[in-house]
Amino acid sequence: MKSMLISSIVVVAAWLQVVACSAAELPAPGVGLTIYNDDFAVVKERREMEFEQGVNEVKFTDVASSIDATSVNFKCLSDLDAVSILEQNYEYDLVNTASLLDRYIDKEVVVQIAGSGADVGTKVRGILSASLGQDLIIRDADTGEMEIINRSSIERIALVKMPRDLVTKPTLVWLADSKVAGEELCQVTYTAGNIGWKADYSAVLNADETKLDLTGWVTINNRSGAAYEDAVIKLIAGDVRRVQEQPQQPRRVYDRAVMMEAKAAGFEEKPFMEYHLYTLGRPSTIKDKQVKQIEFIEPAADVPAEKVFVYEWQKKPEKVQVKIEFENTEENNLGIALPKGKVRVFKKDPADGMLEFVGEDMIDHTAKKEELSLYIGDAFDIVPEHKMVDHKVGRRQRTEVHEIELRNRKDEDAVVNVDHKISPWMNWKVSSEMDWQKEDSTTARFEVPVKADSTVTFRYTVYMDW
Repeated sequence: MKSMLISSIVVVAAWLQVVACSAAELPAPGVGLTIYNDDFAVVKERREMEFEQGVNEVKFTDVASSIDATSVNFKCLSDLDAVSILEQNYEYDLVNTASLLDRYIDKEVVVQIAGSGADVGTKVRGILSASLGQDLIIRDADTGEMEIINRSSIERIALVKMPRDLVTKPTLVWLADSKVAGEELCQVTYTAGNIGWKADYSAVLNADETKLDLTGWVTINNRSGAAYEDAVIKLIAGDVRRVQEQPQQPRRVYDRAVMMEAKAAGFEEKPFMEYHLYTLGRPSTIKDKQVKQIEFIEPAADVPAEKVFVYEWQKKPEKVQVKIEFENTEENNLGIALPKGKVRVFKKDPADGMLEFVGEDMIDHTAKKEELSLYIGDAFDIVPEHKMVDHKVGRRQRTEVHEIELRNRKDEDAVVNVDHKISPWMNWKVSSEMDWQKEDSTTARFEVPVKADSTVTFRYTVYMDW
């Protein structure tokens, strides 16, 4: 008898331990938000929800108005088999003047028409026959007489009550079959549009333009029609394929309230499938119609960089491009996955120590150990000139003679990379007294040194056949 009692106590204790562990492992109510580059997000929200036993209607409010209702996934976390969803409706016909009046067609209304001066106005009672643009058409219930009233003269409209099928906020309405009665912890997951993120970078060049400091910020723009309180925020960088079944609706434009987040725990980056995932190390609130900026990479200081001059006469015959190039490596204090975004480049004015903007460029998603080249503008004091001196066309062959003149009006020497592009379907070779190299299958590159305040002129011949 004593051993049976001990065994029972052990079994009960073990069961209590399992229950305690299960309760401890059960996630708390809250919201998670995974935002993608392509202006959409996955919303994951856990709530305590009240169910009646059997089939009953349950409303899930405060969802994003841009929800894709076909993407909704429901799970009862506290008891996976307790609740099943039989039907789902997405109610988005929100309360507003137009929707109320449309629902009151053929119902009685009272319209107060404004007066002027001592005139207190008049009341018109009747059946609302139509609401067209700025006009209401009221029919007298007794005589059938129709009266057209312009809204500009209306002071107020009295309605008996709000129709039951109108909602005050976007709502998911479920027909649920519950095996239990009471509160259950449930998780609802769905995708929503009109919320996205982009990366913005600032690069500050040093005095001799051989190094730069790089910082990166995430800009989240929420126009989804919902706020996300104390959300766990994740960002996905990469080209995720989505099937567009119909053209996207034109975007609405809102006033933007930019909020800069405190540094505190920043983003942790890791590879995720064929993309990169950035997780913010603290909860953050994103309000509807809000633009929020959060620092997402720690500042990288003293990144070795090179200023490069490139002349492509086939693309810009009168300008020499200025590019800043550097490698995304750990040795250069970087070596992280950089999402696509805009890089703004600055340099300090030694006269007053203030940063001045010197150009910007867009980068694509860039893996670590890859090189970045930023085209930030065109050189002012290096003046190029190109002309074709001669050309001959034969049967399946062509010969061109080109002359390049580079005038360096700077007070320092410069090296200009002159690129000549050739169609990929041609065989070709180049002859010149100026040194050149085959950069790739379509590019001949001349690295031309030009002394300060001097001019260099050279010619080259391109032989092509096909």
